[in-house]
Amino acid sequence: MTLRPFAGQELMAVRVEAPKGAVAPAHSHPHEQMTLVLSGRVRFRVGDEWQELGPMDIVHIPGGIEHEAIMEEDSLFFDLFHPVRTDFLERQEAA
Repeated sequence: MTLRPFAGQELMAVRVEAPKGAVAPAHSHPHEQMTLVLSGRVRFRVGDEWQELGPMDIVHIPGGIEHEAIMEEDSLFFDLFHPVRTDFLERQEAA
C-alpha cells in the first residue's frame, strides 16, 4: 500500500493506493475516521458489520471501534481522521 498523509491542525487525510488482495488488519484507535473510496472495491468490517464499498461510497468508523479492510480490486481511497493521528505521522517519518 502507498500512503500519503496530509495533516492540518485538527483534521488529517491520508491518500491510500492499495492493490487487489491487500489487507488492513483488524485494529482500533481513539480517532474518528471516515473512508471515501474513489476507485476500486473495498470490503470493510466495522465492529461486527461487513460492507462492500465502491467508487464514491463512504464509511464512518467511530473512535475505539475495531475495523479492517480487504481490497477486492486495486483501490484508491482517502482516510479522514479527527483529531490528527500523530502516531501515524511519526511512523511515516521514521520509515
